[in-house]
Amino acid sequence: MSDSLLQLNGVSLSIYDTPILHDVSLQVSSGSVLGIIGESGSGKSMTAFSIMQLLPAGSELRGSIVFDGVQLDALDETQLCNIRGNDIGMVFQEPMTALNPVQTIGAQVAESIALHKSVSAKEALVQAAAVLERVGLPNKAFPLSRYPHELSGGQRQRVVIAIAVALEPKLLIADEPTTALDVTTQAEILNLLKKLVDESDMAMILITHDLAVVSEVADHLVIMRHGRILDSAPTRQIFNELKHPYTKALYTASSHSPERATQPDTQAPLLELTGLVCEYPVGQRPIFGKRKTFRAVDEVSLAIYAGESVGLVGESGCGKSTLARALLGLSPVKAGQISLRGETLSIDAGFSRAVRREMQVVFQDPYSSFNPRHRVGRLISEPLHVLDSQPSAAELKALIRSTLESVGLDEVDADKYIHEFSGGQRQRIAIARALIIRPALIILDEAVSALDVSVRAQILDLLAELANTHALAYLFISHDLSVVRRITDRVLVMKNGSIVERGDTEQVFASPQNSYTKNLLAAAPQLPATSAQVI
Repeated sequence: MSDSLLQLNGVSLSIYDTPILHDVSLQVSSGSVLGIIGESGSGKSMTAFSIMQLLPAGSELRGSIVFDGVQLDALDETQLCNIRGNDIGMVFQEPMTALNPVQTIGAQVAESIALHKSVSAKEALVQAAAVLERVGLPNKAFPLSRYPHELSGGQRQRVVIAIAVALEPKLLIADEPTTALDVTTQAEILNLLKKLVDESDMAMILITHDLAVVSEVADHLVIMRHGRILDSAPTRQIFNELKHPYTKALYTASSHSPERATQPDTQAPLLELTGLVCEYPVGQRPIFGKRKTFRAVDEVSLAIYAGESVGLVGESGCGKSTLARALLGLSPVKAGQISLRGETLSIDAGFSRAVRREMQVVFQDPYSSFNPRHRVGRLISEPLHVLDSQPSAAELKALIRSTLESVGLDEVDADKYIHEFSGGQRQRIAIARALIIRPALIILDEAVSALDVSVRAQILDLLAELANTHALAYLFISHDLSVVRRITDRVLVMKNGSIVERGDTEQVFASPQNSYTKNLLAAAPQLPATSAQVI
């Protein structure tokens, strides 16, 4: 204990008399990585906020938090401000909300330096440039004058990391730093964090719900549930023994494969694309000549059959979501052809209501796709406007009830608001909205990427069950290759707007032919093998 940089001893937290953390004890030493694993609501982030002493009003903290020989919970706010950023840095989950959209990246990194160092504004910018170079954003390609919206998700995460490590802190807390990133960007961020730990002898706490991610980085793991630590041991020992039932349950859920009985009808395609091209204008419109365009989808051809699940994978910016929007008639199409049940669709005049009834979508973030002022019954019945005749009040009530029950919810949930549900329940409601008009194809755009492993397993089981009972076809867009492997029949690999590899899912994963596919699979984190019995 004496050589530990950070020690939490019997830490308990309650907010307005509601218990949040229960007797949490852990430690982390310089040059090591502690992984904190758990599902939403397990207390992971509140443990981090307790360390930072960034707690909401009404909080009561018991126990002690000792950092570098100083008891943090005994310091006043002025003393804590000298430690935050200077000695303890934090990387938040969503970089776009952690960054100021109206300040340049250089100004934001320089601000963290100027707060703790007596340097001029010019010198702070010079140091900011050096830090950004260190985290993989060279100044020539990414000048200090850029704004967050001009960067990709992975690049924005690097800026957040730069702010956190600008003053070379002794401890870095990274809260879900790779959740929304594609596999190659995720691998780059994890390698960067590990490199920073090794170079600076810095300690790091990595908070995540992904066992595969943390297994490649952490030296020691802590498993949390309901504000308690259930399991704690060196990483290899955790995976070898799976000692606690909850640890075993997380491992099982992480490798869960749903039972799928539906056989695709390969007689004729349900949906067929031929030479589809989507372009966007870029830059300012010139006085003379044509405006430059960016080709997001480049002559893509594919077919999806009734009852089939097709995976579409690729890095951020490869054109996956643009392709999905084009299929739904929500994005302009420059060239090519879309056919539904053998009938060519008019992509210029817009899709008819009959076509829109056949295709529905489930978005990545269900909360932002719902109107929070409306009750669930109204939210899931929105697609009914595409029907030629509207159901009566009694028919509508029965339809809402049966649809909610088909996704594992109750009739009483129709009268609730969306904020009253957990993330997994919201995703079930999003699926119910897509399902209520009985479409033939549902497009799932990163629909499970932000879910806990056990909730993700439940949603995958639900999708498989719905496919079996309703003969649904799925286009499953995801950066999580392990999920795509377990839920799809065929997979398409997309790069720079083009399909570079396609085939049966197992064949592509077992023997990839394209170098880009090989790189994607190599970058994907793998769940370590275990010597424990897993049922």
